[in-house]
Amino acid sequence: MSHKPITINEILRHSMHDFLNQMHLIQMNLDMGRQEEAKNLIHMYSQKCNQFFDINNAGLLTTNEWLQTFTMKYNHMTLDVQTSLLKRGAEKYDVALRDYLDRFVQSIYPNLRGYQEQLLKVHINSDELLEIFIEITGDWSPYSWMEEISNELFRIERLVNTENQIKCKLIASERLE
Repeated sequence: MSHKPITINEILRHSMHDFLNQMHLIQMNLDMGRQEEAKNLIHMYSQKCNQFFDINNAGLLTTNEWLQTFTMKYNHMTLDVQTSLLKRGAEKYDVALRDYLDRFVQSIYPNLRGYQEQLLKVHINSDELLEIFIEITGDWSPYSWMEEISNELFRIERLVNTENQIKCKLIASERLE
């Protein structure tokens, strides 16, 4: 499954559309006197921005680009990103991580079933080692686990593999500096 390259204009248009939707949602809550809900939305959107900067600061710029444009390429899945980034220095893992995430999603995406929510969770953790927890929940036709990682930068731990949930953990081969 290949995608045509996304232009900067498309990214900006998508970002502006999302931004306007978020502002309308906050305004709607304020108009209805639901200040706490508006504050929660502002907090959630602020947290998403902080995650963006955390991922960049860890050195995962290419991976971050992939995560930020995910919904433009894979509109039948919802992406939930979490970060616990304490260390920098993950630059050498960046392209390999992005490539693995993309191959992983491309391998399961054609097998998605029906109109059910398909959720991809990615939790990036950098303490001493870079660890990426990946979880997909949804419904898909039988899926053969993608075993290979084509480099020595990561090892993979398979945690769950069923027809409606896959969990795995990628672990960097070396400690972060």
